[in-house]
Amino acid sequence: MKQKYAVVFERSPNNYGAYVPDLPGCVSVGDTWEEMQEMIKEAITYHIEDMLECGEPLPQPQMSIEQAIAFHNQPLPECVKQSLAEFGEVDGTNDPEFPPRFGMVEVEISVPHSVKAV
Repeated sequence: MKQKYAVVFERSPNNYGAYVPDLPGCVSVGDTWEEMQEMIKEAITYHIEDMLECGEPLPQPQMSIEQAIAFHNQPLPECVKQSLAEFGEVDGTNDPEFPPRFGMVEVEISVPHSVKAV
C-alpha cells in the first residue's frame, strides 16, 4: 500500500531536517538535502510499522500542503520554546536565510490484512 504524507523540510546552518505533522514524533535529519529526503521516507515507514506492531490503527494522511504550512506557522508552546533555547535556538523561529519547504512524500508500506485504517 502506498501512502502520501505532507512533510515540512527545514535547513539549518549545519544540516537538514524534516518532520511529518500527521505523524507526531516522526522526524529525521541528514547532512545533505538528498540524505534527509531518503531518511524521512525511512522514518515514515518505520514510524508506521512500529505503530502497527504496537496494535495502533494505520494513520491515514490528513494534511494538505496548505494545512502543513498553517500547522508549521502556529506559535510554539512555551515549553517547546524553552527546550529549543537549551539547544541554542532562542525563540524557535526559522532562520530567514533558510526558509522551510513543504512537500508530499510517498512511501510504500506493508500492511497486514488484519489492520484497520482510521
